[in-house]
Amino acid sequence: MTHEKQNPKKGGEQKREKIVVAAIDFGSTYSGYAFSFRDDFQTNPLKIHTNHWSSVQSGGISYKAPTTVLLKPDQTFHSFGYDAEDKYAELSEAEEHQEWYYFSRFKMKLMNALDISKDQTGSDRLFTKLERSMEIEDIDGKKMPYMAIIAHAIRYLKEHLLRQLNDKNILEGVTADGIFWVLTVPAIWTDSAKQFTREAAKEAGIHDDQLMLAYEPEAAALYCRLLPIDRFESGGEHQELVLKTFERGKKFMVIDLGGGTVDIAVQETTSDAEIKTIYKVCGGNWGGTKVDESFMKFLNELIGSENMRQIKNEGRSEYLEFLRGFELKKRTFNIDSKNRVVLKIPPAFMEIFSEKSGENFQNAIKTSKHMTALSLIGDKLNIDHSLFTSFFESSVNDIISHIKDIFDADICLDLDGVVMVGGFAESMIVNSAVKKAFPDKKFIIPLEAGLAVAKGAVLYGHDPDIICSRICRYTYGEDICEPFDEFLHDQSRQTTIEGELLCSGCFRKFFTIGQEVSLGESVEMRSRISFVDKDKQKMRNSPIDISVYISKKESPMYVDEEGCLLLGNIEIKCKNSQWPERVHVTIKMELTGTEVKVTPTMHTGEQVTATFDFL
Repeated sequence: MTHEKQNPKKGGEQKREKIVVAAIDFGSTYSGYAFSFRDDFQTNPLKIHTNHWSSVQSGGISYKAPTTVLLKPDQTFHSFGYDAEDKYAELSEAEEHQEWYYFSRFKMKLMNALDISKDQTGSDRLFTKLERSMEIEDIDGKKMPYMAIIAHAIRYLKEHLLRQLNDKNILEGVTADGIFWVLTVPAIWTDSAKQFTREAAKEAGIHDDQLMLAYEPEAAALYCRLLPIDRFESGGEHQELVLKTFERGKKFMVIDLGGGTVDIAVQETTSDAEIKTIYKVCGGNWGGTKVDESFMKFLNELIGSENMRQIKNEGRSEYLEFLRGFELKKRTFNIDSKNRVVLKIPPAFMEIFSEKSGENFQNAIKTSKHMTALSLIGDKLNIDHSLFTSFFESSVNDIISHIKDIFDADICLDLDGVVMVGGFAESMIVNSAVKKAFPDKKFIIPLEAGLAVAKGAVLYGHDPDIICSRICRYTYGEDICEPFDEFLHDQSRQTTIEGELLCSGCFRKFFTIGQEVSLGESVEMRSRISFVDKDKQKMRNSPIDISVYISKKESPMYVDEEGCLLLGNIEIKCKNSQWPERVHVTIKMELTGTEVKVTPTMHTGEQVTATFDFL
């Protein structure tokens, strides 16, 4: 095994010329895009364009649209975002929605990709591995291929951006090959989730060599470090703090508080003004949707889960509008105000509840365990300040707990500056709670924190080499046979191949968990494959599969020991019709940017191709 480091500026993969870089911020709850031109990037990198989205029903305007897809009864695409919400509400009012397909907040299913974590007993657990053929249910339980739904969302955002550019005659003289695309992904996503997203983008019409994946907290850091002082909250008061956070040699934390996930990265500005990651990225599903779950649990307790199900099914339009109202309150709630939060209860809610339960809504409130924190005046539900804040507790507690673990790590002890971005960072409850938990740390939040990721992803697309190193989340290795050592290996693993006594199922490392891997750094592994045995002769016409495993242990011994999981397979194809009887293959494995790349070479110098399949 050999390690190789290239010059970072030469190690990054060169792709097509980037006249325009367009970033799609595909979020759990809201999505949007941003773009800039190469010439603008070179003279004024912050000249980045975004789009305004609007809703006919709510009358609101925002920089992002809900991550919502609506399909027609024949399963063809109809609309995305506010248009999908408005159309579905219209169909629901007319009771014509039953055959339509309505998907929202579907990105979170990618969080269930293969991963290793600890369950409540402290044992390793395995999430479900993603499959290309997996399906997802819409709001009524009707199923569709999951990759197709993600592809619909990406395709819509891509085509919407292109229409905007064409309508303004901005693309004159620019071919499709001149547009380079960046898709944002949580840094905590697994390799299988990233591959699934890339393949969905390909289905949406984005070519592999025109696409790059950007980690959300990394992108946000790139954007924030270029912002002028007055583009942060209380900019004048924090001028020195903002400048010091991104000074060369300084360490800083980036917390990307999204709708579904929270991503936390710890980085350092190098002497060359590049950025390197110095601590393993972490995070979880503690974003804004966890607040929604707490609120829905409260409603189920208040009026009964079966009644809520009936309200959702029979008053679909009002139900969706009610959730919109809660989303607005969630974002704009002022923690300093002691006023009650007022939510409008649609008449259909009260009518359906009375019909199904036999009691009126007012009595349900008066007899609930929250009776002192609630009141109903007309169609207005008044929620006490403390009760509304409690909906955030689970999410906030998880966020604070994990931030504390990071601050306690040796490499983070001298870390002071914390950057908070993402739509959930705009919640006063969240950012106030985090600041209060760490009074000795210095927090900075950019204005329009929800756009930091999309705009930063554009900057990353122009100059991906700016992130010069990352930390391995796992130990990567392959399944091999080693010469058997009776003092080292289990007797049960003994096997004989071509007369040689070997130990099967050994874990041979590529990279180690916690290892800093520089841009362009690779490791070469040499494997010997024999087709001499009669049983293997028939396999000479088939691709060679090399299994790759991951573990959270630094030095696992066997691929099937506790904590080791099969990540995927490297499939190597021979250019000729069949392999020779004995093959020596050198596999170069490289963590290029945010993804894994493999390059195989035969001992004969013959050309072979390889793909890494995580799905």
